[in-house]
Amino acid sequence: MKKVKKMLTLDQKRSLGIGLGIMEEEMDRLRRLLRTGEEENLFSRIMDDLTEEEKLLLEEKMDCLTEHLAYLKNFFDLRHSKKELTLRGMVKATAVYLMVELEGAMSPRLKGYGQVDPGLRESLDPKLKEMISILEQMESRI
Repeated sequence: MKKVKKMLTLDQKRSLGIGLGIMEEEMDRLRRLLRTGEEENLFSRIMDDLTEEEKLLLEEKMDCLTEHLAYLKNFFDLRHSKKELTLRGMVKATAVYLMVELEGAMSPRLKGYGQVDPGLRESLDPKLKEMISILEQMESRI
């Protein structure tokens, strides 16, 4: 395979690498779910409704997609697009993201979804603030 030079700018390579990396991560997530089957969290439940034949077909298709990802990475010379993450960085980034999400769930922000019960400020907001405080501690102490 002949590599094509300068077909993409550096920014285009970064963008393509990020997009393909997200695809790889999501396929890894699906693969884990295919192996483990059902999963239950506090706010979601994933039920395994696939037959073994369907799971095998999906694995084959994802293997094919992975081959395409590898081809594109090589063809467009995306070796520098590989993200190197640290657990510390992931914890910090996730904590900040979750703080923003919790801020968005505060009672004043819920007005956009309908009238807010007056008691919500006293029952919801303190618990959300406590959770945000815990996330701040996680983010700042590592």
